[in-house]
Amino acid sequence: MKQHRFYALFLCSLLLPAISAAHGLRAPLIDDTNAVTAKGDIPTPAKYHSAIRAYQQQVVRQLKTTQQYLNAIVHASQSGQLLQAQQDYVRAHQSYEQVRVIVKLFGNADQNINSRADYYLQGINNPSFSGFHRLEYELFVRKDLQQAQAEASNLQYGIIDLQKRVASDELDIAKVIQAASDFLEMILQTKLAGKENQYSHSDLADIQANVTGSAQIVQQLADFIPAEQRAALDSGYQQIFAVLQHYQLPQNQFQSFSQLSQTDHDSLYSLLSIQTSLLAQLRAQLGVRVYYKYPH
Repeated sequence: MKQHRFYALFLCSLLLPAISAAHGLRAPLIDDTNAVTAKGDIPTPAKYHSAIRAYQQQVVRQLKTTQQYLNAIVHASQSGQLLQAQQDYVRAHQSYEQVRVIVKLFGNADQNINSRADYYLQGINNPSFSGFHRLEYELFVRKDLQQAQAEASNLQYGIIDLQKRVASDELDIAKVIQAASDFLEMILQTKLAGKENQYSHSDLADIQANVTGSAQIVQQLADFIPAEQRAALDSGYQQIFAVLQHYQLPQNQFQSFSQLSQTDHDSLYSLLSIQTSLLAQLRAQLGVRVYYKYPH
């Protein structure tokens, strides 16, 4: 009896991989007509197609700007201009942060491009520590222009690849709406603690970029958002930008994160939390589904 049970379990174990491969990540069909089943990606309703395409093009243009700043770092490093290379790093990372949440939709692209040393047990000594923050480390701590040039060149390949992937893919409306809120969540979780740019201390520039990235999504979807909600969102963005403006320098540069007062830090935390809550309502207000009822 025990032997028969063993063979039955053994056969089941052989079948499991085939079953898993067949279904992938999709939920199984449910026969209950009242059941609603999660599906990988809900097709974006046609009325949003134009706005989504326009936003994707905007993301691609932003990535091209990031690429240009990285190219400027290469030239500055070749010319021995450390200060210029440092300034271009801040601009390059700020440009990337304006679309970073969208990059997170493309597999492990953000992890490869933007991982910090504290992601790894070995910190800066981990061979996998590369990308933006490795470049930041080389420019602001080691001040090694030769290594910075190599890092900036490698980063360019990743950014160019991203441009192609974003241009050829189709973002769905649910993920884009979620991204508007996620931009601000990143600030609350990381930027307001000064954890993002630990060597250049340029988190204020990144906060500006994240808020701008969120506002750009709302702007693209403006025609679909109820007027009252749109006015509340616009007011929220304006209040956040007003606080950041106190720290803004010429040419869209910002003071060091260490200059942020506790009062303004607390104001930003409150304003960002309120704005995130408002953005969380968008999906319901626009009638965007995140679940799908399979036809029978």
